[in-house]
Amino acid sequence: LVESAGYSALGAASYAEGRRALFERLPDLVIVDVRLGEYNGLQLAVLAKTLSPPIPVIVSSGFEDPVLQQEARKLGAPYLVKPIDPAGLISMISGRVARA
Repeated sequence: LVESAGYSALGAASYAEGRRALFERLPDLVIVDVRLGEYNGLQLAVLAKTLSPPIPVIVSSGFEDPVLQQEARKLGAPYLVKPIDPAGLISMISGRVARA
């Protein structure tokens, strides 16, 4: 979906892969799932915000969780609950990348 909208995408199946990609690739945007194996995807969001310049983040989850939503908000990240509307996601990506 992201690539079909003209963006490059890199997937990571674990926290370790995501962390490595974050520091080696310095992406324009990070989209993380809350469930990321033994780690919480918000931990990658925190790392993304510590970089200079900070990398914008979008957090996704398969369930509503007010605590995690609040944590995502504190990081300036929208919290999307699956299923995610493809057009809405692409619009959000465009807006977040444009602001970066």
